[in-house]
Amino acid sequence: MEDAEIARRRAIEDIDRTVKKDRERRAVENILGAYLENPITLLNQAREETIASIAKICVILGFEQSFILDRDLRHRIAEIGYFLDIATEDGVAEYSLAEVGFLSRSETRMLMGAWSRGEDLPDSIEGWKEIRNRRPQIEARWQEQLRDAGSRVVVPPLSVY
Repeated sequence: MEDAEIARRRAIEDIDRTVKKDRERRAVENILGAYLENPITLLNQAREETIASIAKICVILGFEQSFILDRDLRHRIAEIGYFLDIATEDGVAEYSLAEVGFLSRSETRMLMGAWSRGEDLPDSIEGWKEIRNRRPQIEARWQEQLRDAGSRVVVPPLSVY
């Protein structure tokens, strides 16, 4: 009887793992699809179109990253969404909204490719690495912009996600 109970529990755990892995795979597909369905170009795209694309991508990243089981990948995708959100208000100094969007797409594809091949996550691409390294300054500037606009909202640091 005990062996049957152990086997039943293992079967349930196996099903649970399979369901979670399937959902993770769909999340990755949805994230990659978000960039395909919401194009961001460096040149000749109206700012309003870029903002609309990035807003849609942010929604998908924000939702789907929660289903990614790999902690490091989940954090990196949450970070991408974080910077995209800030960029819509020109909060990523030295980079235009289109540049942040374009770099985020390249970074996301690189990360998802490594993940799908079972490789370690690589270092960030050039440009995105600079944005990541400047996160404390970007966060401080963003918070200052919010205060200057009269907002009392304190944006939580990315580390809480």
